[in-house]
Amino acid sequence: MHAVTSDPAVLPPRLPSGLPWVGQGLEYRKDPLGFFLRYAGAGAVVRTRFVGTAVYLLNTSEAIEHVLVKNFRNYPKDAFQKRALEAVVGQGLFTSHGDVWMRRRRMMQPAFHKHLLAAHGSVAVRAANTWLESRREGEAFNAYPEMMALTLDVVAGTLFGADLSARARELGRAMEAVMLHAQFLFDTPLPLPAWVPTPGQRRFQAALRTLHAVVDDVVEVRRRQGGPGDDLLGLLLEAQAGEGEPLTDAQLRDECLTLMIAGHETTAAALALSLWLLARHPEAEAALRRELGGREPTVADLPSLPYCEQVVKESLRLYPPAWGMSRVAEADDRMDGVHVPAGTVVAWSQWALHRDARHFPEPEAFRPERWADGLERRLPRFAWCPFGGGPRLCIGAGSALMVIRLVLATLLQRFHFDAGPGPAPEVLPAITLRPKGGIPLTPRAV
Repeated sequence: MHAVTSDPAVLPPRLPSGLPWVGQGLEYRKDPLGFFLRYAGAGAVVRTRFVGTAVYLLNTSEAIEHVLVKNFRNYPKDAFQKRALEAVVGQGLFTSHGDVWMRRRRMMQPAFHKHLLAAHGSVAVRAANTWLESRREGEAFNAYPEMMALTLDVVAGTLFGADLSARARELGRAMEAVMLHAQFLFDTPLPLPAWVPTPGQRRFQAALRTLHAVVDDVVEVRRRQGGPGDDLLGLLLEAQAGEGEPLTDAQLRDECLTLMIAGHETTAAALALSLWLLARHPEAEAALRRELGGREPTVADLPSLPYCEQVVKESLRLYPPAWGMSRVAEADDRMDGVHVPAGTVVAWSQWALHRDARHFPEPEAFRPERWADGLERRLPRFAWCPFGGGPRLCIGAGSALMVIRLVLATLLQRFHFDAGPGPAPEVLPAITLRPKGGIPLTPRAV
């Protein structure tokens, strides 16, 4: 814990007070992305109030580093996040803190070790080729649900050694329902108790039962097969059978569901929006295809595909799946010379950070080449942070970056994707950033 030596009276600048008690909560809820952009230049740390809760907005890499790295033990997830996430994934890696989180992280980390990523890559390329077999030239499709189905194949294969393709549509609908309900819980200060049978609560519970049934089936099949293997499910089953503090069946399900939802939805959104960006920037798509050289990619090829990496980084800059984050100060702290009282929520937005013109000239432009010549190494540590950072960096960040690159490279071997005219896809800043409507694309043979 850092000693608090600053004057407790020294508070950061205050934003407009908004409505009594509600503060700026309604302004934020109406347009979360615009809210963070509007106040990005108001100061390194500025304070406001959401529905009776003191909130500090963090607008610099240094302030975010303080929360995520230098004093991360003092900043667990806030009550709004925990309530929303626990309703979906229970007491899993996302919602735990302290020693419990550390034990779970260490338990699951081997499933993402570098020596296993080649196997992840093979599964991703195979899933992309399977998806391509169902495409017809000139037949339009909605990119987001299609990428949801594709990435479900990848996640099921890499984390659980399972094939869930037959249930892809059913799972997609269930995941959509539970994530929308989680966002409702996050946005609603005083929701009705969970036992009140509202239509929304009934839809949520039905969707959650579907997800639980699928995960339970996968676990039961693996138990009957024996031989836990070295994927995530194998590691969790091994931990459950071991000594010490073995996982209960409910905890096992929570961890599987956590990684299935996180790895599935965020990767699908990143892929769908990357395809749209390339479709609207044919010169970038052509440059990427030239780099690929007409060969099916493998993990071993990735170091020789720098432009592909630049495309993905630029897509994640413009459309970061983790578009905003928040924590709560457990004890008094100081940050950037100001006092942070215990109980204060601190929040920041990758959507706004990634549009800082000081680091990214023409921030709204899609320019993959900006990442050439080591831009990432020259940036402040959290100027670009699509996967968070610090000890709680997304456990699957390396796998996700690899999967996105390999799937894009595989799809572009076969097709050019035509987006047609029209505005950029509208995005929904829910628990994760996702396309709000359709992303219609039409495949054309190359």
